[in-house]
Amino acid sequence: VIEIPSHFWLDQPDTPFPDLSLALKEPNGLIAIGGDLSTERLLDAYSKGIFPWYSEGEPILWYSPDP
Repeated sequence: VIEIPSHFWLDQPDTPFPDLSLALKEPNGLIAIGGDLSTERLLDAYSKGIFPWYSEGEPILWYSPDP
């Protein structure tokens, strides 16, 4: 079981992404959960090296893996 810190949840449309230094090692690079796929959020994410992983019926998972 993976324990997810509370600051990983994007509860509101204006909730910012956590600092990338907080990304989990396992699963590799998980940085946030939730939020939306709005243009604004995607542009913000991509500009920081964060990308969404989405499965229908599941919350959006946001990753910034360490290469």
